[in-house]
Amino acid sequence: MMLFKDHTYQFEPVVLDVKTERIIKDLPYGRGVRHYLDLYLPVGSGPFPLIIDLYGGGLLRGEKSSYKLHPSLRFVDDGYAVASPNYSLNSVNSINFPNQVAEIRAVIEYCQAHADQYCLDSSRFFLIGESSGAQLALLAGASFSAKTNLGHMPGKSFQTSFPTISGIIGLYGPYELDQFHQQFQQLAIQPKFQECGLPFSFEGIALGKRAPHKVPEKVAQANPSNYFTTKMPPVMLLAGTADRVVPYLQSVDLGRKYLKMVGRPAHTLWVADANHGIADFDNPTIHQAKLDFLSSIC
Repeated sequence: MMLFKDHTYQFEPVVLDVKTERIIKDLPYGRGVRHYLDLYLPVGSGPFPLIIDLYGGGLLRGEKSSYKLHPSLRFVDDGYAVASPNYSLNSVNSINFPNQVAEIRAVIEYCQAHADQYCLDSSRFFLIGESSGAQLALLAGASFSAKTNLGHMPGKSFQTSFPTISGIIGLYGPYELDQFHQQFQQLAIQPKFQECGLPFSFEGIALGKRAPHKVPEKVAQANPSNYFTTKMPPVMLLAGTADRVVPYLQSVDLGRKYLKMVGRPAHTLWVADANHGIADFDNPTIHQAKLDFLSSIC
């Protein structure tokens, strides 16, 4: 059976079925081939709240403006601007995690610096991520609000202040990387990938090609809940109960820790029999639930 890391990646562009005023491609938020973003602006005069969408792919593959952007692109018709950035990927020969968190910070600072140029409301920036992108979104929002630096970005000198995120939506993300086996057993679900929990799983590669249970300090660094404070922005968590890639209990447990450590409940939506990936989450009902969450944040 092929390992997740060995699957080939073929880019499939997002279907543009929303009304945009302007699309700006390949804006450089830093130096390097992975440091570009695409920006989709809605019709109107603005200023527009901004959604920064982070694609999944186990931190091993993915591209900006792929088909995975479609659920977030729906928000353009609701008056939101959408940014789709690339970020550094891991490989068995090059481990970049958690540098992606610093890259997200650079994306936010770039968009803030150019807010007037693109009619963005710099007081309303949101992060939305799916799968490993959800882990990055929660790690970024949590570490920023805790004023903790994670990762680095060559050639980039950050401002002394940390960016403010208004809200975060995380879909079926991996958050506590050494709990997969236990949670799949609890759910009586057979993992889709046989290497789950081993050094060459996507989570093992991110931790330095180590089995997660062997590196508890790295697992702790990768867990967003370890950065939760009362300053944490509002969070919405979504996951499917039939997920065979990331057990949905990852999101359930993160929601429990959010309530305990932040002092208020996360918004949650557990989709019965839904599996991993956007197919079971890209529909009008779930879009409206996410829109209601975003609209509730003042």
